[in-house]
Amino acid sequence: MRKRVVDFLIALFLSPIILSAQSKALDCGSIREGTFYFYPLNPQGKFKVIRDGFIQKEINSKTSDTSFWKIDWTNDCVLRLKFIRSSQQMSNAQKLFFGSHITVIKVIGIRKEYYLFSGGLDSISRNSAVDTLWLKPR
Repeated sequence: MRKRVVDFLIALFLSPIILSAQSKALDCGSIREGTFYFYPLNPQGKFKVIRDGFIQKEINSKTSDTSFWKIDWTNDCVLRLKFIRSSQQMSNAQKLFFGSHITVIKVIGIRKEYYLFSGGLDSISRNSAVDTLWLKPR
């Protein structure tokens, strides 16, 4: 009998915590398609990212070079990007590199003006970095 009372009290105490955690789960539906803006630390880079269906275009705003990526959403907030082609001339080594790897992105936070993501080459856990995609130009 005492164990049931303890179990009941634990469940009663943990219910608000569990419900609160569930309500804070990310809804990434709003960023599956649209236009986003990426500003890397490299001053020569400033990118417009257009996600439409299963294709992502990344346009270098300074050079107009455009790369195309196939999108595979593995769950609501994780996507895998496979390189398709680029408007920029690429060496054979670059083509081989991009053709033999994927970029894995996990959305880790969505705010009013931007979203945060963690990304890595071939997996999120290897060589991952955290960065920002903006919802409007800065």
